[in-house]
Amino acid sequence: MRTLRVAAARTGGAGLLLLLALSAGLDGEDAPPAPEGFSWKRVESLKASFLMPDGWHFKQEEQHGARAFFFTLEDIDKAGRFETGLSVNVQTLKRDKAPERAAQFVLGMMQAHEVLDQWAKEVGVMKIFGCRVRETEKDHPPLIIHVLTVANERSNTLYLMMFESPEASWDAAWAKGRVMLEKFLLDDEV
Repeated sequence: MRTLRVAAARTGGAGLLLLLALSAGLDGEDAPPAPEGFSWKRVESLKASFLMPDGWHFKQEEQHGARAFFFTLEDIDKAGRFETGLSVNVQTLKRDKAPERAAQFVLGMMQAHEVLDQWAKEVGVMKIFGCRVRETEKDHPPLIIHVLTVANERSNTLYLMMFESPEASWDAAWAKGRVMLEKFLLDDEV
């Protein structure tokens, strides 16, 4: 098994530099040590691992061939929703090409909301598009959404990752969200 290791680091400019490297034989048990205050959450169905802050909640769902995974501050089962957290939606596409769908999704987010940042990167079979937007809706406080899409050309799998939090608590939330999106492990065969 070859696992894609994804790490992101802020550059000096407004963009986000994405660094990807393939590691042979890396699985959930061989993941690098988790940063303090985090642990690795292995998602076997994806052959993937994500960093999850201590005390946060995990939930997974599947509908119409799409799988959704939620890493949230709030317990979705108790509250029925969440305000702060990372959602990961994964779908293997049958007709559309994953990179095209990834780019379209990010473009749609940028057209619908105030754009704070945007980027694109290509590494091997993975095409990455992202943006950070400010969502404002009547009768709701502003929300910041950090969108990262990863499209695997080989398997035609699309990963849509969105970390979101109310703008008023964004800085504290992003301290955790940044770590969650800096390092995660994806198998490039999935």
